[in-house]
Amino acid sequence: MASIRNTLATQNRQIIPERRGKRATKMACVLAIGSILFVWILGKGKYSGAQLIYRMAINFAISQGCCLVTCACELTEEIKHLHTRYNGHYWRALKASFNLSCAAFVTAILCYVFYEPKLMASLPLTIDITLTLLSWLFCWILGIQGPTPATISEITEIKQLNVAHGLAWSYYVGYLQFVLPALKESIQKFNEENHNLLKFPETCRLHILIPLSCRLYGDLKDVDENITFLKEIPPLYIDRAGIKGRVFKNNVYRILDEDGRPYNCIVEYATPLASLLKMTDIPSAAFSADDRLQQTKLFYRTLKDILENAHELQNTYRLIVYEDFPETKDHSRHLLSQEILKHIRQQHSEEYSML
Repeated sequence: MASIRNTLATQNRQIIPERRGKRATKMACVLAIGSILFVWILGKGKYSGAQLIYRMAINFAISQGCCLVTCACELTEEIKHLHTRYNGHYWRALKASFNLSCAAFVTAILCYVFYEPKLMASLPLTIDITLTLLSWLFCWILGIQGPTPATISEITEIKQLNVAHGLAWSYYVGYLQFVLPALKESIQKFNEENHNLLKFPETCRLHILIPLSCRLYGDLKDVDENITFLKEIPPLYIDRAGIKGRVFKNNVYRILDEDGRPYNCIVEYATPLASLLKMTDIPSAAFSADDRLQQTKLFYRTLKDILENAHELQNTYRLIVYEDFPETKDHSRHLLSQEILKHIRQQHSEEYSML
């Protein structure tokens, strides 16, 4: 059981990207240290430390001046959307367009105050380029020269990078938030009428399927003959969005393992994935297959974070993410039943370990 759990965790790590760390910043620090050593070796005995520092400060001020010009250009675009994006507040548009710190202005003032002709020594091209690189690295390490909020907003709008976040939250707020709390009572009623078909804790959860291809089937038997529809659990009726007695249904499926032994559990697809698949087929959505794949992974990660923070929903669900592309080396006609059974067995081992 422990090996199954470790294998499953390894597979999820291989297909779900982790959050980015600080490796790029560490690499920038290494390059900065290397640049300092390079300048020190080339300039030792020829140029004073004050000359080198002053030149680097000048380069820093120039680079920030260039950023200031580009930010001013961005501001002209944001002024056009002043009322629709910033409710008529010029200060908000200004903050969205500029990402400069006071360090740039302080550096420029200090360079002017402490200017001396002897500090402006004529440096070799290699040292000058290295000092320019060093000033850019310091800007990047300190977070001074990052993208402005307006730039980030433009990128997310053009690439539609916020699709997964919106779908995950909509799925939770509009569906899971109602269904999961009522699941225990519905299962109790179902067991009373069906001789305890869902008697094990690991089967008394809503197993949510998240195929990375986003291909959803009306009947799970269409994709895996080892899975057959069994029964519906008692539906949930809620007055929602002007609809009286809106119905929320969940189905119980019977899943056969490799030896033909049956397992009963509640299974369904994460329905928002159908929207991602449809968006790929609509030209105006400008949503490629690669975009869909990344958004599907982000949907899983976002939904996982949302549900883990909803402590009252603990032990009421199970997210099952899997690769179902035909070209995948592990793809088989019983892939889905195998994935579901892996999770059921893992949950059983976790329950046994707790006991």
